[in-house]
Amino acid sequence: MSRRQLLEFAAIAGGVSLLAACTTKPGGSVAGPGNGATDELIWANWPLSVDTEDDGTIPSLEQFKELTGIHTEYLAEINSNDEWFAKVQPLMQNGQGIPASLVSPTDWMGGRFISLDWAAALDKSKIPNSRNLLPAFESPAFDPSRKYSLPWQGWLVGIAVNTDVTGKDVRSVVELLNDPALKGKVSLLTELRETTGTLMLANGADPGNFTDDDFDQAIEDIEAARASGQLRRFTGNDYASDLAQGNLGACLAWAGDVVQLSKDNPAIKFFIPESGGVLMEDVMMVPEGAPNSDGAHELIDFYFEPEIAAQVAAYVNAVCPVAGAQDAMANIDPELADNQLIFPDSESMKQMFTYMSLSIDDNQKYQSAFDKALGL
Repeated sequence: MSRRQLLEFAAIAGGVSLLAACTTKPGGSVAGPGNGATDELIWANWPLSVDTEDDGTIPSLEQFKELTGIHTEYLAEINSNDEWFAKVQPLMQNGQGIPASLVSPTDWMGGRFISLDWAAALDKSKIPNSRNLLPAFESPAFDPSRKYSLPWQGWLVGIAVNTDVTGKDVRSVVELLNDPALKGKVSLLTELRETTGTLMLANGADPGNFTDDDFDQAIEDIEAARASGQLRRFTGNDYASDLAQGNLGACLAWAGDVVQLSKDNPAIKFFIPESGGVLMEDVMMVPEGAPNSDGAHELIDFYFEPEIAAQVAAYVNAVCPVAGAQDAMANIDPELADNQLIFPDSESMKQMFTYMSLSIDDNQKYQSAFDKALGL
């Protein structure tokens, strides 16, 4: 199973207990704003989005505790941005706040927090390692000046190919959606931004600044590929098993998954489409009223140490946003240090595009049209 498949399993198997855990702090008492001890910290993040041993321990957080004395509870409760938002919304709206002092939703949800004034401005004087932020991550649409957030991991979307099935590379979205040889062996993602953004790029539009017409064309492309039988299905993270088993020849995929899959099967490759790929990011953000804002700043600073960032990247295999981490990775895994999907060079970064920040109303409008195109 890929890490994202495990994520989905964790969401199903652990959802109830994770929701319950959100109401308590490590000591077991209620952790509303002002109640958190300085030596305790809750970090709300995605399952398996940090270096994790088989027994569940997180080496980097153990190191952080040794360094600072702060115990961090890694609360793997963000299984879906929308589901997580629905849970925290009433708490933030009424000023009660949430137990977590650091949260890591996807960038667009971070943008929603900012627009609702639920994100605290970061004190960069407490995050000196923020100087290690790679230039490509300096000015995202949802937080142009990086006043409220820093990136946790970057998630690049492109085309994964099993060449044992296709007999060739597939490097363009046009080929993915129209090549008769791939009919019934293609899948697209059920994620709005990843799929429509990739298709908009193929049509010459910028997903970071698009019009309704640009979006509508992407929807038409999805509907046409679905109607023609080109698509086998739409997937979440479960494309990995279909790709490995040969049920899919090519699909939209997250690069981190393919890094892992290709280790077991070199016939599985990843390509940034010729027209460009969509780069999303999970963020590090301090919510308003955080019980331990100072501790959250220390934790952010810790993960912007190149050696620590490399340690995480060796496990997660996502795009690393920290300068110097590639050199540090050479001491951990030289092969990963040369991997363009984890440490893309400047030319590769030019092929990566972010998605436009949407209002809540626009998000609902576009999501509704996207769901209809998928037949949901």
